[in-house]
Amino acid sequence: MLSIRRVLWPTDFSTGAAQAFPHAAALAAWHDAALHVLHVQEGPASASSEASLPLPSDRLQDLLAASGTPPAHVDLDAMTIIQEQEEGNAPPRAIVAYAEEHNIDVVVGGTHGRRGLQRLLIGSVAEEVLRTAPCPVFTVRGGETAVPSEAVHNILVPIDFSEASMGALRHARELALTYGAQITLLHAVEEVVYPSAYGIEPANMPGAQVVERVEDSLAELARSEIGYEHVLVEASVGYAPSTILDYANNHDVDLITIATHGRTGLERMLLGSVAERVVRRAPVPVFAVKSFGKSLLPNGNDNASDTA
Repeated sequence: MLSIRRVLWPTDFSTGAAQAFPHAAALAAWHDAALHVLHVQEGPASASSEASLPLPSDRLQDLLAASGTPPAHVDLDAMTIIQEQEEGNAPPRAIVAYAEEHNIDVVVGGTHGRRGLQRLLIGSVAEEVLRTAPCPVFTVRGGETAVPSEAVHNILVPIDFSEASMGALRHARELALTYGAQITLLHAVEEVVYPSAYGIEPANMPGAQVVERVEDSLAELARSEIGYEHVLVEASVGYAPSTILDYANNHDVDLITIATHGRTGLERMLLGSVAERVVRRAPVPVFAVKSFGKSLLPNGNDNASDTA
């Protein structure tokens, strides 16, 4: 199992945040972890406002059923639940600062908040937290039929054979043990197209032989990194984000585990090339594992450093 001791659920009291709560509670319960609830109040709070913490136990119980039947193994009364409310004009910074100060292991949040489409744009709360949090981020897309937190049977892991994707695969292996799930490894074989000014003939589409070789490599990776039978491998020709999303939409995928890269300068901007596109449009929750920061593996055996 992953080494998870503290789970953070940031909330803006939106439907999107509510749909993430059962997943946060389930992860915390499975790992006997403390569940931190954080609301960042933008501007002075009204004394009569219902959008404030702490949430009473009956309200938390209602939230537990936000995605359908409450997870049977979650007993909120037996859990350590810490509720904090802060004021600030920059919720992403406040969330990340809280995660750093309290040594949070995973942030679980919705990708749609109160501002609708604005939350999907670059600079939104979810994407800013995804870029800068010092730990993995578990996102649940609001407005969709959220996968119940106990119904994770197939975990999709996009693999580009980078060190970062190896870290994501190892986290997925532990998640699969927790959920009792199957893993599917997917690699997008992208077509190389050069501008005509280069004077290079357009490359042919990768053929069946290339796809077969990639699938052989994925199978070997599954044997060496996972070591059990419940693994599917697939290589598909296409643009990586589209390939990942198409596969998730057309197969019985319940969770995507994907690697992200960097959090400062140019690397921070490049993060959006694949991971953010997947988070924006994925029909299922996404567990994003950082190439920097905290490892949740029980023996720390991945390629991320343990520094924020």
